[in-house]
Amino acid sequence: MTAAAAERVLRANWREGRRRDGTPYAFTCPAQRRYKHQWYWDSCFHAVAWSRLDPQRGREELRTLLRAGRADGFVPHTAFWGASPRWRRAPLYATDRVWGDIATASIQTPLLAVAWERVALACDDGGAFAAEGLPALRAHARWLLRERDPDDDGLLTVLLPDESGLDDSPKYDAAYGRLAHWKPAGYARLVQRCRRHRWDARAIAATSDEHVEDVLVNVAHALSLRALARLSGEDQWNEHARRTETALLERCWDERHGLFFDLAGRAERPLKTATWSSLAPLALGDAIPRDVRERLAEQLADPRRFGARFGIPSVSMSEPSFRPGFDAFRTWRGAAWTCSTWLLVGGLRALGAADEADRIAQGALDAVERSGLREYYHPRSGAGHGERGFGMSALVLDLPAGLVPGTVQAA
Repeated sequence: MTAAAAERVLRANWREGRRRDGTPYAFTCPAQRRYKHQWYWDSCFHAVAWSRLDPQRGREELRTLLRAGRADGFVPHTAFWGASPRWRRAPLYATDRVWGDIATASIQTPLLAVAWERVALACDDGGAFAAEGLPALRAHARWLLRERDPDDDGLLTVLLPDESGLDDSPKYDAAYGRLAHWKPAGYARLVQRCRRHRWDARAIAATSDEHVEDVLVNVAHALSLRALARLSGEDQWNEHARRTETALLERCWDERHGLFFDLAGRAERPLKTATWSSLAPLALGDAIPRDVRERLAEQLADPRRFGARFGIPSVSMSEPSFRPGFDAFRTWRGAAWTCSTWLLVGGLRALGAADEADRIAQGALDAVERSGLREYYHPRSGAGHGERGFGMSALVLDLPAGLVPGTVQAA
């Protein structure tokens, strides 16, 4: 029943056509009512789900995402294909101009090579799709390394909270203050500052403190670099991945708390709010020492922190900022999302914690069974919140296995 519902949502949310300039597109919108555009990490997750059903659609989803980008390797957070943002929302999109752009100038959690590898494995084409993506995937990796590591320490920097995909997470409150994503007037000023600096991370990082070396973004970056190394057979990408993994361990790992924390501003101040992002390095498998991964696994199993019945809370249940119910204006403040489960259960399996991985995966599946494919779920009750028919939740098609570090799963 859950698999059939996931397929119905993906097919209902599929969009095809041509932009006014003639560029073809084919992608899955996250939700028909509110999220009509193409979002970077949503499309990566959609492509993984499509690899279980219709790999050709997975290929077109990722090809369309690349068409939204530039020849220099930049791939945008959001692409506007069939329609421009409505007038009330347009000023808040991270575009070069307030009106008229066809995509944002911001990035999102860089999982493209991970998704490309998964879809390539599902395609019976003699490796043609894998080879097709290599020039663009190399360019994308180089762009991120060149443009989003302003202090050259191996960690990518996000300029806006939503560049990680975790728009309103309370972990950003201390870093962004009145410019936080959930404060529209302040966030609009933050976007305007980025426009003035032409989205130059070096200039912004040198003159302000509202920027973050984000753990989840850098885990995704390392995962994609590893995937690119496997796709291309080029060890240089493994070397870049090792540098990021080492930086995460040396600079973001907090031994006392048993968590990884983001680093904010010019002083690189740790943002010590326990969120699921703090657990994300578990997805890196053997690249992270076993004792560190065991500490993360303990947090996932702890019923006082992340050991909830229905998926992984986006904020530790012991945090004062844990607010798991519906909020019309804020997300990622406690609710469970299917993508979190998909990213972490494979790391548990690689650690040998299969029973705990099964428990978490089953909880996410049970939430979908109870409430349908919703945007997010209450981690204690399984109640669905946010948008209905939410494409990212079709990742249940890839559970209970999830993302297994260093490998891809046959579709």
